[in-house]
Amino acid sequence: MVKTEDSPSNMLETCFRNISSLLNQDLLNRLRLYLTQCREQEYSLTEELQKEVQDDFVRMRQENQGQVTVDDLHAHLVLARLVAVSKGKSSLDEGDWNHVKQLERTRRSQRTAAPRAE
Repeated sequence: MVKTEDSPSNMLETCFRNISSLLNQDLLNRLRLYLTQCREQEYSLTEELQKEVQDDFVRMRQENQGQVTVDDLHAHLVLARLVAVSKGKSSLDEGDWNHVKQLERTRRSQRTAAPRAE
């Protein structure tokens, strides 16, 4: 396979080279601490937001029959937790839930619009 300068693998290699030039021990330690705090952060959903998530999931299944599964709900909930704890929050709020839904819509549209690489 012939690599061109604009090939995805070359762009990825360039990105990693640029990132590694910015990393130092202090920044790495701060990133490790942040990731540890995110992993250990307590997290919960209020009853109100649980109902909203449930209602949204039912609506998504009705609007996209056969295309939305329980796995999609799980992916939304995992992403919601990551979004909330990355902001230092111990529970999900409506704004973050709406952000998660938009992220997933964007991901799905890009996945269906992108040509498959062979």
